[in-house]
Amino acid sequence: MSAVLLASGGCSRRTEDPPEQAPVATEETTQSEATEAPAAELPKAADSLETVTAEALISKLKASGRKGTLVNAWASFCGPCKREIPMLEGLAKKLRPRGIDIVLVTVDEPGDQAKAEAFLRERGIELTSYVAMRPLGDFKRGMNPRWPGMLPASFLFDRDGTLRYYWGGEAFENEIAPVLEALADGRPIQGESSPLVAPESAQ
Repeated sequence: MSAVLLASGGCSRRTEDPPEQAPVATEETTQSEATEAPAAELPKAADSLETVTAEALISKLKASGRKGTLVNAWASFCGPCKREIPMLEGLAKKLRPRGIDIVLVTVDEPGDQAKAEAFLRERGIELTSYVAMRPLGDFKRGMNPRWPGMLPASFLFDRDGTLRYYWGGEAFENEIAPVLEALADGRPIQGESSPLVAPESAQ
């Protein structure tokens, strides 16, 4: 059994793989970047999201030619996830000229994908977005074997598709931005955040 687990500041939901169960929704470097060759465009948020495995997603990130890509895993039933996405949209606009992209992957059940698409559409979210392929256990292991499944979760990959940083649970701009900026500047980074303590400004 694989589970999307509860983390401090995260969402709780248990799923079985296989079979899929019906969802229960609860509401809640340098500055030469500007001269870099244009990257291959990833598809934008759309009415029907492409389903990807972790391996296919990482291959897309490598093919994009970007310095790094932050992948955010979320779901329509997760309140903290939906709080995080507008912040990520704003951060993406600031960092895109510096070679950093942000993409979204929903882990919603097949029956709830329309809710995820509606959330993105209604809020005008333009981040590249996908749906995680089932079984979720395979997707989680492919993204990071240390990810037990809490939502939201974010994964920073470099241009070679190597995981450089991982945030398990809700993260805040003052946590994420410095790490993304370091990767953009070519500074070495490697680590993961603790979901147990939120920054003072968020309490």
